[in-house]
Amino acid sequence: MRVHPEFSDFVAYLRLKNLSARTITEYGKVLHALFSHVGLDGSSPKEITSAQLRDYVASLQQRGLAAKTVSNHVLIIKRFFGFLSEEGHIAEDPSRRLPRPKVGKRLPRALTITQVQDLFAACEAETRLQRRDNVFFQLLYACGLRLSEASNIRVEDIDLGEGTIRVVGKGDKERRLYLKPNLLQSLGEYIAENELRTYLFPGRGPDKPVTGRNMGGRFREYARVAGLGDRVTPHTLRHSIAVHYLINGAPITFVQGALGHESLATTGIYTQLADQTARQITLNTGTAIWQYEAGLHNRAEAALARTTGRH
Repeated sequence: MRVHPEFSDFVAYLRLKNLSARTITEYGKVLHALFSHVGLDGSSPKEITSAQLRDYVASLQQRGLAAKTVSNHVLIIKRFFGFLSEEGHIAEDPSRRLPRPKVGKRLPRALTITQVQDLFAACEAETRLQRRDNVFFQLLYACGLRLSEASNIRVEDIDLGEGTIRVVGKGDKERRLYLKPNLLQSLGEYIAENELRTYLFPGRGPDKPVTGRNMGGRFREYARVAGLGDRVTPHTLRHSIAVHYLINGAPITFVQGALGHESLATTGIYTQLADQTARQITLNTGTAIWQYEAGLHNRAEAALARTTGRH
């Protein structure tokens, strides 16, 4: 597929916006799929019409892709042609009236405290590899890290004296987080045992970090052992700590900073999860109390019947 100047300009723009390499790659895949569908050949993306865009989106739906996937494709297409319009490459944006499929909003999934404990029990540190995994996933949970953030942490990012960790998130934005004493101790022992110098979690070589794909696969194994099912992912730990912080009274702005959210609205999603969890706790606790009180009442009735001879 020919690399068009307009596409190269768009990629340069995305890099200036500090989008991650992974995101830029996804943008490229979507746009090259569009270019292939309309058969650009020697022509330019500037010549793509609204009708061709609608036909492409219809083809995605006919392939049975999820509404969210199609919606993401449309969003990327709109951003590309919006860029071309703003830069003066095209007189009119052909994607302006291209509709995005409606996507139902799903709340992220979070684990209970007990489920988190079961998960860490499943990867108890018996072997060196299990000790690495245990530290990795504890860090993921305790700090609310994304998988890529944890994978790319360097030893120099850990300050054992101050008890902090430096995290580089989306858009190369840094945040410094405090570590709990038990996790800090585990990190110190892990670093010393493996004599680490560069990456905290090295991959096949000391100068390469472990891949998110590798750790995602190992996480699924532990999740199955813990009886958590196949729908739980490493990112679930990030959702879980956000909910657990809020339930325990942490300010939402603290959770926003810990997770590295740019918008408070993104963090606000977790308040709904926290409310749901609090409701479940209340109902379950209420049921247990009711059953306990009912048992006391029944035992009192039985004792009264024995003393009065009433049956």
